[in-house]
Amino acid sequence: MGKKVTKSSTGRTKRKYVESHWLIFAVQGVIALFAGWYALFTPNQDVPQLVIIIGSVLIGLAVVELFNIIHRHRRQHDWGIPLVVALVEAGVGIAMVVGNDLGHELHIALLAGYTVLRSVASIVIGFVSFDNMTDRFLWVVSGIVGAIIGFVILADPGLNDTTFVKIFGTYMMILGLTELVFAAHSRDELKQLGSAKKAKK
Repeated sequence: MGKKVTKSSTGRTKRKYVESHWLIFAVQGVIALFAGWYALFTPNQDVPQLVIIIGSVLIGLAVVELFNIIHRHRRQHDWGIPLVVALVEAGVGIAMVVGNDLGHELHIALLAGYTVLRSVASIVIGFVSFDNMTDRFLWVVSGIVGAIIGFVILADPGLNDTTFVKIFGTYMMILGLTELVFAAHSRDELKQLGSAKKAKK
């Protein structure tokens, strides 16, 4: 990942979103992976309950981003992108929980919109934030697959009540695996940098 650092007019350090602490990605990855697994394999057919669970998961992801914002703010790093991510996830999550009785067409539109937006963001981050081709490939490919899933959900508003939940669960698993793999890679890179610094002393 790129290491070039500049100062903004507010005094914050303009560090890329992917330079957030690796634990942020690890926790988000675990949440998304388990949520995706549950959506895909649960025998629960109670759609309103499933919608509330999905909404709660998105709110949980937004809370993790809130901790990311606090972490970056304390280190005087730029936190604009985490704020946008948190607002989108919290907004969709709250809408799913509060409006769980408004019909699955609304739920489909919300989940499809979120999936497409999150996936496009992954593609952009992959292209602009990495020098490492492995990380770039990981984020771009997962973003492309996620965008396809989002458009599949959006293209058929007549999907069975539980089918769209399972399709969204597939996206959650892809997102979770991507973030976990990236978190592990970021942690390894930090260890290598620490070892290199110690070797120089």
